[in-house]
Amino acid sequence: MSISTLIQKRDRIMDTFVPNNGFDKAFEIINNELKKDVVNEKMRSVRSTYLYEKGAREYYNRYGTSGEF
Repeated sequence: MSISTLIQKRDRIMDTFVPNNGFDKAFEIINNELKKDVVNEKMRSVRSTYLYEKGAREYYNRYGTSGEF
């Protein structure tokens, strides 16, 4: 998720709130949670790439092949 997508999603959510005393606190909480989602999504991507490459290396080492996984 890009920064512009994050901002658009946050703005869509905040449009459902009525500006009052809790608006700023809700904005802060929603913004922080969306940032966490972006970080978690990136970590899942990195982790899946790492696990795929690790599996490929194990396969190549086990069967003595290259580039067939």
